Amino acid sequence: MPEMTRVQKVGLPFAALFFVGLAVPELRHFHRYGHFVPFGLYADVSINTSDDVIGVDGVAKIYDARLTNYGIFPITIVVCDYRITGVPATALNYIVERWDLQSRELRLVPEWDSYGNRLFCRPVFEVEDEHLARRRLWPFQSIQVGGGIPGQMGGFHIGDSGRFTIFLSADGNKNHAISTSIFRVDQQVKTQNVSR
Repeated sequence: MPEMTRVQKVGLPFAALFFVGLAVPELRHFHRYGHFVPFGLYADVSINTSDDVIGVDGVAKIYDARLTNYGIFPITIVVCDYRITGVPATALNYIVERWDLQSRELRLVPEWDSYGNRLFCRPVFEVEDEHLARRRLWPFQSIQVGGGIPGQMGGFHIGDSGRFTIFLSADGNKNHAISTSIFRVDQQVKTQNVSR
């Protein structure tokens, strides 16, 4: 059997490390979300719970979206950099959509549009120095998109389906956007019967 060349001795461990480096994030993602992701930019929704949300009796479900670069090259997106009470922060331009059974299409959920799209990178209370900026998302780097609580904010009824859509150029153009997978909502704002 021929002896391994120096290139093969160095290349084999390098190739193994490269594939392990790609496999570990995929396995972590599968463990957390229950599915594998394609290479490139990907948006996910995670659902967490809290029992101390104002306006929600019991345990509230919190839907949070995150944008991650699962590719091997950096991807440039447009964000809003700003300061809130002197602390630097970053926001993405996004909307939350709900499946409408009558029109059979996804529609904007206005109750969830406080900071995602309508007021994106515009002056609001305690926010200063807001400006659009190009940001590189490096391989396996994530950025928080936004979130919401159906039991507090409304906009959804039990059984509704929704998704987050992120505008990568921060211009509201759905042709240059990425959406999360559809999520199902199983909480809604509790209405109180008011007698007159």
